[in-house]
Amino acid sequence: MHILNMIDDMPMRKAMKIARNRTESYHQLQKLIRNIYYGIFRSKRISGQDVSTQTVRLVSNVIVAYNAMILNNLYEKMKANGATTADLEKFLRISPMAWIHITFTGRYHFNDKEVSVDLQKIILILEKQLKKLGII
Repeated sequence: MHILNMIDDMPMRKAMKIARNRTESYHQLQKLIRNIYYGIFRSKRISGQDVSTQTVRLVSNVIVAYNAMILNNLYEKMKANGATTADLEKFLRISPMAWIHITFTGRYHFNDKEVSVDLQKIILILEKQLKKLGII
């Protein structure tokens, strides 16, 4: 029945394709993290492999959550500023699965100073870029 419904129902097929693409993007992100940190996320023991798998999932989920927070703040700002429905529809097509703006390699030094990420500054920069591209 599911296959027959899928053949006849275009909106259902479209929704399934979007869900498959989103899942595939998530798996590509996980694969990228595994490949970059090949030596770190590798173990011969089953328990070590489980830890590695969950670590990669955690890093992937943090990236998606980070992107979702930025996009949500920008969306709320657009709504508050009276963005048109067409602009909001265009904006909703932006996926939180992007990782091109995140640097995975390099040498990092973390000190004892408490540093907070200024999301509003990031949102302002993103808003300017989206206006240049004509998305909002």
